Amino acid sequence: MTAAYDLARARRLLLLLCAAARTLPASRGLPLARAVAVTGARNEREVLADIAALELVWVAPEEGEQPIDLYVENGAVHLTYPALLGARPPALSLAEAAVLRAALEPFEASGVRAAREAARKLRKAVPEPLRAESDRLARGLDVLTPDGPWAGALREAIARRVETSIEYCAVADEVATRRTVEPRALFHRDGRWYLAAWNVDKAEEHLFRLDRIASVELGTRVFGEHRGPPLARLGRRHLFFESGAEREVTIRFRGMAARVQKERYGARATEAEGSVRVRLRATPGNYLAGVVLGYGGEATIEGPEDARRAFQARVEQLQMLYSRAT
Repeated sequence: MTAAYDLARARRLLLLLCAAARTLPASRGLPLARAVAVTGARNEREVLADIAALELVWVAPEEGEQPIDLYVENGAVHLTYPALLGARPPALSLAEAAVLRAALEPFEASGVRAAREAARKLRKAVPEPLRAESDRLARGLDVLTPDGPWAGALREAIARRVETSIEYCAVADEVATRRTVEPRALFHRDGRWYLAAWNVDKAEEHLFRLDRIASVELGTRVFGEHRGPPLARLGRRHLFFESGAEREVTIRFRGMAARVQKERYGARATEAEGSVRVRLRATPGNYLAGVVLGYGGEATIEGPEDARRAFQARVEQLQMLYSRAT
């Protein structure tokens, strides 16, 4: 998966494809303003960037053309197929069905109801004598691969168990700093890739976002057994580990983010004045602030009061930082 084609973008494109397909009979296209509303994109520029990212989807040379063509013309999004799908879709091979199920897994893990239903129907469509083999194939496939320029070097460091030096820019830092680590694992969560590694200087495990790594340099020292908590915990649905500093935090969501949280948390999400409030057990600090800021202005911390003030201070700090940069 490339940096231009992450999980959040894939979700927006799936919604965009469905909405654009509904306009096919009249060939009128989907207005860009409507595309923004349907997909939850920040603006029309993000929709255009999503469409441009489709060109990065690899197609085998013998196929001759893209399976779909999504483009913008006269302020509207249009969709065309090389060949129209009939009322009876083509049959899938066992391997093709397994790939589809593996591709749906990240969306299922994120709680997307439509993905769960699609996966259920795919499994049901497989004849009973072949379901065990289909399940085995789906579990053995990983359709997500680490992205970024350092993924290959980090995979090598993990395989060889060599100490590695990385330059890393944390959310709270303005510049990258050098860290010496023992790489343990690369894993994907909520549309981002992370490196779990033992920080040699601090003698504790840290998690590093791959898109915040500025450089990677493999060393020569070979380390022994991996240190740190069990890696099995990285398979949990949410990237959250108890630290002892957790507190009850109230986050308020608006717009598309509110709809997503309502579906995710159900009765735990309370609606008020066109927004949704969710109470979570989390550790106030830079990581939580980064998660909230990731909703593009559609989320804010409301309580407790010290966490709210700290979040506002972080927002003001970032505003000053970016105002100087421009």
